[in-house]
Amino acid sequence: MKIRRMRRSALTAGLAVLTLVLPAMGLQQTRAVAQPAVQRLPLGDANLPETRTATQVAPGVTWTRIKRGRPDARDHWTVEVALLKDESAARSLADRLDDAGFEPVVGRVDERPQDLPSKQPWGWRVRVGELADKAAADQLVKDLRVAGFRPTHTYFTGEDGTGRTGPWVVDVLKVSAAQRQRVQVRQSLDRVPGGETLADMVKHMGGIAGINGSYGSDEEDGTFGDVAGLSVVGGKLVSEAVQGTSALVLPSERRARPSVQRLSTNLRLRSADGAQRELDGLNRSPGKIRNCGGTGGDVPTERPRHDALCTDDSEVIQYTDFFHGPVHAGDGAAVVLDKNGRVLETRDRRGGTFPSGTTLLAGTGDGADWLRAHARKGQVVTVTAMVVDRDGRPLTATAGRGMDVASGGPQLLKDGRIDIPAEAEGFNYPDDPGFFDYFGTHRHPRSLAGVTADGSLLFVAVDGRRPGYSSGLSFRESAAVMRSLGAVDALNLDGGGSTTMVVGGRLVNRPSDSTGPRLMANALIIH
Repeated sequence: MKIRRMRRSALTAGLAVLTLVLPAMGLQQTRAVAQPAVQRLPLGDANLPETRTATQVAPGVTWTRIKRGRPDARDHWTVEVALLKDESAARSLADRLDDAGFEPVVGRVDERPQDLPSKQPWGWRVRVGELADKAAADQLVKDLRVAGFRPTHTYFTGEDGTGRTGPWVVDVLKVSAAQRQRVQVRQSLDRVPGGETLADMVKHMGGIAGINGSYGSDEEDGTFGDVAGLSVVGGKLVSEAVQGTSALVLPSERRARPSVQRLSTNLRLRSADGAQRELDGLNRSPGKIRNCGGTGGDVPTERPRHDALCTDDSEVIQYTDFFHGPVHAGDGAAVVLDKNGRVLETRDRRGGTFPSGTTLLAGTGDGADWLRAHARKGQVVTVTAMVVDRDGRPLTATAGRGMDVASGGPQLLKDGRIDIPAEAEGFNYPDDPGFFDYFGTHRHPRSLAGVTADGSLLFVAVDGRRPGYSSGLSFRESAAVMRSLGAVDALNLDGGGSTTMVVGGRLVNRPSDSTGPRLMANALIIH
């Protein structure tokens, strides 16, 4: 789809120029549309230049490109050697760096997870170097390692979260409340495992636009293309929740409003002989829980822990009709159930395929023992799978049985307030203050979703890791941007190299990976 766009300065209030695109007829029509004054993005200095280009993609669907700010000649590349909780440890590290011929700088870090308040500093940062480009920073990393140090990151200082000029490039898809049922959560290739680029997903699913969705797993986690968190497609549960983390809910009931909620899954097995146990997950490798937040003795924690892999040697996993191909092979036991839960087949090991119209339960450790004892051929095993809100109420009661749900995290806005429970949602490692600092305080490419007061949907892609073009956003900046765009509830989706937006059949942002757009597990597709 060829789209012609016209710009206006955000300093000009009251009139926006939109390009109306009529894809069914292949026509374009430009018209002036009265608009209220636009709130400038709350990024950097107040007087930064800002321009906006608005394009009507379909009735009720608008894409806006916002450019704000300018490069700052004072920004440079540097190497972070460590972020330590204790100031004396940071000073000691700086002394050793100085003795080795480097020139360290120690700085206090105050920003911490909003739900972990304290008057104490979050930590003390030790950095080395003021360098002109990334190649020089990479060489400094090598020199530090030769000298016996273990640097953690190279940084462009414009991405610190403190730079005042940017620049920023922000792409916004807005879907009006009247058209919000155009939006669906879709699984890549309509199955697990697997992955597609967003452009391929939009094309083969007949969409007009889309944005990447949830955090995903990879082959190291056991199941490439599995969502690392909650995923519901057309009322069918595809992946269990990272318990208590945020998700975007798209109701099937027309009168229900989209929402951002912190959700969990309640998964149970009950045999006809009365025995019960938990069902640990769906459509993934037993024992490997990406982003943690599971139940039943997961190690090292049952709490959410982002970008971590927890393990459990005693699980039962259900493979549903979303799973394609052979299931994960290995020791344990497996049973095949018909649509009524009757055991059609038992297996002494995990692996193999299962017929269409059936599901497969695979167990390891105590889970395998439970299947052998209580899921014999001919017995009925009832599987109960519910998505529940923070009060334990089934989500279907408010969102309908055909709902779609895409997980993310952390939450950014709640009822119009900046509310970022990064600690509760696993974006802080208790033993490593550098994780939250890097993931939440520093600027990165971000994909964001939000709901306005009237029930319209906002999908936002912010480019980052591209010095001189776009700096990305921190968690707090993401929340402020979403609020300025009209969201009252919002959350962070998968970001970094996954941040991707497609409009009219083409990629409109600049993904940060040098290899190009990533393959993803799911996406939010606008039809």
